[in-house]
Amino acid sequence: MLISDSGQVYAFGKESFGEAEIGIHGSKMVTTPQLVDSLKNIFVVQAAIGNFFTAVLSREGRVYTFSWGNDGKLCHNTDPNDVEPRPLLGALEHIPVVQIAAGFCYLLCLACQPSGM
Repeated sequence: MLISDSGQVYAFGKESFGEAEIGIHGSKMVTTPQLVDSLKNIFVVQAAIGNFFTAVLSREGRVYTFSWGNDGKLCHNTDPNDVEPRPLLGALEHIPVVQIAAGFCYLLCLACQPSGM
């Protein structure tokens, strides 16, 4: 994932489970960065890539996740094969997030509340 200074997201590499959200699933390698159309109206400031999923953070502090979402692990209650980026639901739904990190099977969000961190 690459993020431009204007907040646009570009993806490239191997897209096995929709983690790059560029519409090519399987073993095909994408060697030229492709604009992620579904995020073009969201000013993205950070991206984090986990195992078979991707998360992005908007300038407004909303976290969007996409890719392989079985067992509700993307926190937006959609079909496991829905690779469209969607905002998190639940505990962080209305709390601004300032930073994200992802790993093998986790997404960490640093949230900022008016009463403190």
